[in-house]
Amino acid sequence: MQNTKHATLSSWLLWAPLRFAVISLGLMLGTTLLYNAIATRIYTASPIPQTPIVILLTLSIAFAATLLIRRLPCEKMDRNNFIRIHNAQTFILSITLIVSSIILFMNPDKFMLQLLWLETHASLSFLILAIIAAIFYMYLLGLLISNIYAKYLRTRDMNIPAWKVICSMPFGFSMLWSAGYLMNTKPVTKKSKSDNWYSRITNWVLAKQSNTILSFICITLLSGFFFGFRSILLTFALALVYGIWALQVGAKTLSKDISHRYTNTAIIINIILLVLIIGFNTMVPSPQDVQVVISDISQINETIR
Repeated sequence: MQNTKHATLSSWLLWAPLRFAVISLGLMLGTTLLYNAIATRIYTASPIPQTPIVILLTLSIAFAATLLIRRLPCEKMDRNNFIRIHNAQTFILSITLIVSSIILFMNPDKFMLQLLWLETHASLSFLILAIIAAIFYMYLLGLLISNIYAKYLRTRDMNIPAWKVICSMPFGFSMLWSAGYLMNTKPVTKKSKSDNWYSRITNWVLAKQSNTILSFICITLLSGFFFGFRSILLTFALALVYGIWALQVGAKTLSKDISHRYTNTAIIINIILLVLIIGFNTMVPSPQDVQVVISDISQINETIR
């Protein structure tokens, strides 16, 4: 079984997500081809239904994600390893998305014309480019899944029951993993013997609590380019809840009781936000409903005139 030491950083950042990208893409292509071959014989005179293929593709991605998680370490993750892995994953996710977005949107018309030319004049080159692009974005999805899994392992290291962690998702989960990032109740373990630049950065982050807080702020702000800036506002708000809580009772006391009142609060916040969002989406009329109302008002005005 693997562990979470420095030697496995490449597994978290590269090999496991890349393996997920190749497997998921292969499963999706195979599923699509097989479904089309079967469906064209069944639905000869009518359009092929798309719902089954969407379900099958979702199951393919879920299966590949399961394989990804099984290939990653399953031990609980201490704070040092979590910060090292989370910072690197978030940096790669955000920077790659920023760079790819700049490339795509600097001159979108020219880019689309080149793609159309490749599709019509160099179909093999277009196919290779499409496969590379698909693997790239599926790699980012695999990296995101591994990041969520690393956060889950960190919460388990804090002795929070798995069912409580799941019940805190998606909104209250930030309150748990941010505590795992910021909570400093144990002495820093022996620094890595490796003298590469990333080890030095991680050692600096762990040297002082103020450095850890600064690192958390910077990496969370950077993650806004990938997760969206609304989500990082929630992360900062829930991290602030942890900070206030730790100041009130003390970090050591909170660490001993974190799986009880603190985690229960995260679950309650998650339920409240879910209810509010579902209720808001239910109450807000759809654009079609608004259009009908405007049409009715116009007809009433014409009748009055």
